[in-house]
Amino acid sequence: MSFEFKTPTNDKAGSRRGVSSHHMPARAFFFIVVDEVGKDGFLVRKVYASPTSPYLSTMKLAPLAQLSQTHPETYGLMPKQWGAPPTVAEHVMGNHQSSYVSSSSIFPEGSPRFDGRSVYIDIAKAKASGARLVSTQEILESLAQYKAKNPHLARRIEKIAKYVQDFDKEVLIHGEKVPAKAIFNANSLKVAKIANGAGRVVQVLGIVLTAYDLEQATEKSFKAKSVKPISAEVIRQAGGWGGAIAGFKIGGAAGAALGIETGPGAILTGLVGGIIVGTAGYFGADWVADHIDKN
Repeated sequence: MSFEFKTPTNDKAGSRRGVSSHHMPARAFFFIVVDEVGKDGFLVRKVYASPTSPYLSTMKLAPLAQLSQTHPETYGLMPKQWGAPPTVAEHVMGNHQSSYVSSSSIFPEGSPRFDGRSVYIDIAKAKASGARLVSTQEILESLAQYKAKNPHLARRIEKIAKYVQDFDKEVLIHGEKVPAKAIFNANSLKVAKIANGAGRVVQVLGIVLTAYDLEQATEKSFKAKSVKPISAEVIRQAGGWGGAIAGFKIGGAAGAALGIETGPGAILTGLVGGIIVGTAGYFGADWVADHIDKN
């Protein structure tokens, strides 16, 4: 396939002439990314029912920090003192002026030892915001190290370790702030799960693949009786716009094809998406493509 255009020219400086041509044959693919709620599960935190709680009022928190303790699903979840020195062991021993926030992996009830209203923290979304989780096992290991350094507190530490392991199933969240969008109350979680079941679209991504190069790659695939040439060409054209995050998201998505057919359209449609695009987004389009079929 080739294109040729002829138009008269002159030697006058700055002269211009518009040239009309046929539309470049191309195929557009659109990918829908669906936000999956709770794909890695939820942590449960019991929060204070009111800012007038006697225990909460003694902490003398800033207004936003106080709202974070009572309505994290609206204001986000923050530790009582980000950057404070207390360790994991010191936090669970009772020093809550720390960089950690306690939660439970018992879903949906939460720890039976604490009263209060339950909120649910989407683990995947919390991690995506930069938060780090300290597992129950990691807490127990920290307590064991703390006991070795403080043998005079052995009985108290053993008692707390039993609470952590057997009753609370405690998990700590370490991060400056878990955003409100990662936290649900009982009602919003129910709505989110219903919406997620129907497919809650959060992003639509589109790419346009040029027809000529795809046709050449398709012919090469037919001659070689291999999908490698067309796979590599799709990666070269689609990989540049994806990047690692988009590539992974689109890796499992379905593509809807619109536009001009190029050779056997079924082959092209089947090759876009899935692991091809996901891998290209992560490693880089040309790198992956050249490993499939040298350009």
